[in-house]
Amino acid sequence: MSNLYGCLVCSRPSEWSKTCEWCQSRIRGALAQLPEQYVYLTMSRQRVRGGGGDGRSPKALHSPVPGRDDVLNLLGPASRQAVIDAEDQVGDTPFLEVLGSWSEAVTDERRLTPVSRNVTALTTRLTGNLTWIYEQPWVADFFGEIEELLRAAQRITMTRPRKELLRGITCPSCEGLTLVRYVPGAWAAECVMCWVKLNDEEYGRLVKTQARALQDSPKS
Repeated sequence: MSNLYGCLVCSRPSEWSKTCEWCQSRIRGALAQLPEQYVYLTMSRQRVRGGGGDGRSPKALHSPVPGRDDVLNLLGPASRQAVIDAEDQVGDTPFLEVLGSWSEAVTDERRLTPVSRNVTALTTRLTGNLTWIYEQPWVADFFGEIEELLRAAQRITMTRPRKELLRGITCPSCEGLTLVRYVPGAWAAECVMCWVKLNDEEYGRLVKTQARALQDSPKS
């Protein structure tokens, strides 16, 4: 008899794991994109010519920061002391602070050897322990911070996936017209209402099956 849990991330029913298959895929996919996004960010440091890049007029009396402040914020180190004023912290939490804090938590709790503090080593440490992370009570907080970091980077690098509705094809699980494709993305189709994700072969087979059903249906 299988165990039935409520997914710790989305609350959907989940067998065998405390995190459902759909959320596991989202977490793994978000982590996999971070090293590439970090490279894109390093290539986006230069301030756009003719604009302030930080909301200030290019004619301001003060010299501008030599680079985009939103990019430098994500690439730079976090504050070494506690933030005591709301104006002391501006922008998103830096890459290495997000990945480093979670990597340290995994390393400490699992008594692993620490890894180098660079994006590749930190994401490798986290990815290599995802099976364990999926079962932890803080997995929703983990995914929230990883996803927030990814979205912050994608806003700057303009690489956020575009969502396309797959018209006329019903979801094989909930039977809704709710299948979409994210471009770029790892899946041929995803349902926005349930956990279903389809690869190229599965989606192609679904299209053929539903097209055949339409052809065989009696004409009114």
